[in-house]
Formats: sequence, structure tokens, C-alpha cells
Amino acid sequence: MKILHLFANWKWTGPADPALTCASLQSRAHEVLFLSGASPQGKPSAILPFVQERGVQTLADFQLSKHARFRANRADVARLVDLLRERRPDIVHCHLENDHRVASLAVRKTGIGTLVRTSYDIFGLSGGFRTRRVVGRAMDGLIVTGSQAFQSTLDTYGGSSSSVSVRGYAVPMTLIENGIDLARFDISRYDRAAARERLGLKSGDVAVGVVARVQTHRRFELLLECVRQLAPRCPRLRLVVIGRGTNIERLLHEPVRAMGLGEVVISPGYLPGDEYVAALAGLDASVFLVPGSDGTCRALREQMAMGLPPVVGPRQPLPDIVEENSSGLVADETVEGLTRGLQRMVEDAGLRQRLGAGAASAARQRFDVERRVADVVSFYSMALASAAERRARGSPSAD
Repeated sequence: MKILHLFANWKWTGPADPALTCASLQSRAHEVLFLSGASPQGKPSAILPFVQERGVQTLADFQLSKHARFRANRADVARLVDLLRERRPDIVHCHLENDHRVASLAVRKTGIGTLVRTSYDIFGLSGGFRTRRVVGRAMDGLIVTGSQAFQSTLDTYGGSSSSVSVRGYAVPMTLIENGIDLARFDISRYDRAAARERLGLKSGDVAVGVVARVQTHRRFELLLECVRQLAPRCPRLRLVVIGRGTNIERLLHEPVRAMGLGEVVISPGYLPGDEYVAALAGLDASVFLVPGSDGTCRALREQMAMGLPPVVGPRQPLPDIVEENSSGLVADETVEGLTRGLQRMVEDAGLRQRLGAGAASAARQRFDVERRVADVVSFYSMALASAAERRARGSPSAD
């Protein structure tokens, strides 16, 4: 099968990893081309080194900006038309709004390629005018990554348990959770004692990790207030913040100093590659309150695979990922609720052990990236068959 992936961004952010991982694993058995956005002049692409590292074929002829820009999009459509005619891919897989916009015009013009879209948004495919226009122009299959996204898309567009309604015809739709590399996130591969030493943890410390960009909407003010209240009751609690952000001084470092939490909060910053995974091995539990730009909450899934029992907030898709009292704890997004959940996790080693085992088991059953990518390829076959059937009937089609 010939598969063309489009990703309209140059940054290694949001769904970049699941999109590239999908392309990389598919390239073992299929002819795959992955196109990503061009970086601004003078800045190196953040995504291109990962594309090259994973050995996925790419081209540097496209702008593919995150947001629609008339001239750039017009040039990209013209280039994509030529590419479609040259390569004649079976599948054109779009991962973001603007690459879907560009591809819809090129696929519509050439009649080449069955267009599949993955929506990583927590609430599924947007119902806005611009999105509806793009979807109506070309979309032969839709993948969403959570049950809330599936239901919200149905509420917006109509459809059934296996399709979404587009211009009066049924387009196949499926739910495929984001997968992770379970072999990489296997705690047995890492030296826990060495990881704890690198983080500055002492024997008896209970390290709760948060992996996130330090941004206002991630509720760090709530988390720090909970830690402030818990510190006298749980003197061995340590909060390990793995992440960076342009406002990290204001949102994290200044409040930590003001609250006198300098010995409680550990901030190693952003950790690349295996340094990040090794650091997870030194933790005892995790906390995840608010999804970021990656609506699939990949970091939470990675922590669960490492056997770290999570305390999560009630926002979707967190309660879909974590089963209360089986693979983690779901706490109210209040000082009282979160403090109660964190205290239970910190004080009860038996609870951590049981929920950690449940988290690792859930990850093995649900998050295996090899199986999830196989599901995507199976869905391609469904989208191809559905598009061919519509053409045969003379029904409205994305082409």
C-alpha cells in the first residue's frame, strides 16, 4: 500500500510523535512518505531530525504551516497535485486541520487518494464552518482517539456506531487509542536507584511526578497549593516536575520559593529521549490534571506503562484512560479533592503497588503501539472499500 502522511507543523509537539510513529511502523511493510511543515527562516525544524532518525522518507518541498496562509496553501496544493499524480498514493492520511485543508483541495482536483483524517482533539472533529467545508470537500475516513471525541463528533455531524455523516453519506469512523512503545517504557530496563540518585531523591522519599509543559492552563497553582498543604502531613513527599515553558519562572519557581517548598519540589526541567524515560523509573506515582496540546495524553500513558499509579483530574479523556481505583485515582479538580487523592497515594504503599500493577496491565492491554498501528492499516482498508463503493453507486464522494 502507498501511504502519504501530512503533518502541518514543524515543531515536535502535540500529536507529532503518534503521527510519525504511525508512519514509521507502517514503513516496514508499506511505501510511506511523511511530509511536515517548513520551519521559519533561520530556525531548524524540530520534527525533521526525528523523521530522519526513524528512517521515514520525506520531502522538503512543502510549507504546511500550522495555520492557513493563502499563498503558502495555494503553493502547497499545487505541489501536492503534482505529487499525487506522480506517486498515486492509495491513502492520504491527514493529522491536522491545515494539512487536511490542503489535501482536500488536491485530492478533490486529482481524484487520487483516499483521504483519512485523524482528529486528536479531546472533543473530536470541530463543527465550525471552516472545518465542515474541508470535511465536505474530501474525507473518506475518520479516526478519533477517545470515546468523548467519538460521541462529540456524532453529536455534531450525525452518524452511527461506525460512521459519521458527511454531505448526506456515511463516512467510516473508528476509535483507535494512541499507542506507545511498551518495550521502551518498560521499567525493568532502567536502574531505579541510579534514577533516584540523579533526581536527588533520598531513601524513603515518595516521588510524585508531573510531566507537562509549564503553562497557565495546566493548573500548577492548584497542584502547588495541594503540595503546600500536604508537606507538613507527608514530610517524605517530593513533587518532581519534568517539563519546561516560557513562563516556568512565574508559574513554578517563584511560587515554590514563596511557599517555602524548595526542598519538596524538584525541577529537573525538560529531559530528552532516554533521560526522560530513565527519570520515570525513579518515581513512585504521577499526577496529571489537564490535557495539553496532545489530546491523547501520551505522557500519562507512558507513565502508566512504567507502572506509575496516577492521580488524574476529571477532565476528559483522563477518566477514560484511568479506571478509578483499578489503574489510578480520579480526583476532583479542587484543592480538597486533589489533596485527598495525593495523600492517599503518598501514604499508602500498598495502594501504590496495587494501582501501579493495574496501570501497567491496562497499558499492556490498551496502549501497544504495534497493535494500534495495525488497527489503523485495517481501517485504511475499510475506508478504501467504502470510497470505492460510493464511486460505484455514483453517490457523493470526496473525490
